[in-house]
Amino acid sequence: MKKCFFLFIFLLLIAASVFPQDTLTKKQLRKQQKSFLITKRPWTIEAPLWLPGFAGSFAYGDINIEGEDGTDPENPIEPPGGDLGEIISRIFTTSWYLKFFFLTKISYEKNRFLVQLDALSGAVGYSTKFNYNDKQIVQANFRTTNLRLIGGYELIQVNSKNKKFRYELFGYLGVRGYFQKVYSDLDGIVNKLDIHPFWIEPIVGLQNQFTFKRWLIVLQGDYGGLFVASKYSIQFTGYVYYRTGRITSLKLGWNHLRLNHSGTFLKEDYKVNVTLSGPSVGFVFHF
Repeated sequence: MKKCFFLFIFLLLIAASVFPQDTLTKKQLRKQQKSFLITKRPWTIEAPLWLPGFAGSFAYGDINIEGEDGTDPENPIEPPGGDLGEIISRIFTTSWYLKFFFLTKISYEKNRFLVQLDALSGAVGYSTKFNYNDKQIVQANFRTTNLRLIGGYELIQVNSKNKKFRYELFGYLGVRGYFQKVYSDLDGIVNKLDIHPFWIEPIVGLQNQFTFKRWLIVLQGDYGGLFVASKYSIQFTGYVYYRTGRITSLKLGWNHLRLNHSGTFLKEDYKVNVTLSGPSVGFVFHF
């Protein structure tokens, strides 16, 4: 009986030692699941957070529309004929106030491959105006939506000895599409300018990722176009994720886009130069 009793006590002690070990392991797993070093959730979806006054106070937008003559007369006069095409033959340049700045992203990363779709939208022209003639002022507005789809491959991965830091370099190819609307009115009544530029161009770029436990820093840059001076784009993006839970993160970043495009409107050539630069704040989900 004594042997059975001691054997029973011994088994209880083993079970008691195993239980706290299992509990500790679960805590460690919960902690690890909040780390970006664990790559079991390949999907990332961002939902932008709208902070009142944030985008308008910090973002910047600038639009330059140039007609085929490329000049702006110092003393504007009534363009002969008054056709829309003759308004395009003017150039008007000013600092445009950016009403809002929007950036979201959906990405999938697994087995060294990366697929990403993101969108940028802005509306500028809060107080933009140019001289139609020596008496009348034209109010102008500009809206744009830019989509980017890329596919990349991990070229370099470096891990620290303690497995708490990881660096990754991705090279990628893709396309960028632009949906724009340039319009203005004269004395708020007559629509004098209504252009809808749209084009798609190939892009090539690099993405750097720095991972440290709950922190993920991404630096991304690419060039779009066919190496033609009149049609190109450059985009730089930098942002920081902080993991708040197993499937959630907070994001704070900055996006800068510069594009140059030329086209034809009413048989006249024009150029649109756009710069959009501003912050992005988002709530992120990982699946």
